[in-house]
Amino acid sequence: MKKINLNDLDILITRSHPAGAELCELIKSHGGHAIYLPTIAFAPSKNIGKLTTAIQQLNQQDWLIFISPQAVYESIPSIQREWPAFPSHVKLAAVGKGTARALYQAGYLTVIHPKEGCGSEGLLTLPEFQSLAKRKVAIIRGDSGRDLLEQILKTRGAHVLSVVAYRRIQPEVEIKPYQMLLKQNTVDAIVVTSGEGVENLTKMIGEAFRSLLCKTPLIVVSERIKMLAHDLGFQTIWVAHHASHHAILEILAEKRKELCQMKAKL
Repeated sequence: MKKINLNDLDILITRSHPAGAELCELIKSHGGHAIYLPTIAFAPSKNIGKLTTAIQQLNQQDWLIFISPQAVYESIPSIQREWPAFPSHVKLAAVGKGTARALYQAGYLTVIHPKEGCGSEGLLTLPEFQSLAKRKVAIIRGDSGRDLLEQILKTRGAHVLSVVAYRRIQPEVEIKPYQMLLKQNTVDAIVVTSGEGVENLTKMIGEAFRSLLCKTPLIVVSERIKMLAHDLGFQTIWVAHHASHHAILEILAEKRKELCQMKAKL
């Protein structure tokens, strides 16, 4: 494994809690300075009755797919009250290692997830989800985001139950300190891990500071987010191999020399 050196880098992390706080600690452990500004927060589902009804149907499903660690945190207490144990035919899947780890920590030890890549695209490459005629699949998710997974599972024959366990909201924070950091050219790079996150970031920073924001190099975790960030005006955008903490640390270390050179020119 290559040595990860983040010395002299000031990195703004927008990933939601708790994953964002974990990433900040990792950056510090490799010599960098992390500035934490989560651009997505979470709230309970507005329709608790609908969520309860969906959870009561989970024993009828063949697969339960958890779309994020937050989907685990928000749904598992209610799921375990209703279903202390699932029938043997109910299998669990996660869109990535972080989500799988959250399920392991909740006591679910048999969980499949993509070994290479992550997200809906990675999950859809797994053999278990190629042919789903008459299979029942529940997707435990938030109230927004892409419908790609649901749409493709349906084309492959699945009956899909959407279980909305939480809402994504834009956090309310005192933004002036972050605006001043941009004005003082203190931020060397920004890490954003979702399309909604980069959209919220631009809204939170405000129009008066948008040009400074968009001049700051951006680390994203997919080509889709890169395209969105480009459309929002960001000028320098680098894509990590995937959304894991390690992949983000690797690309920051890879770009460290270039970032330090950019800082020296200011």
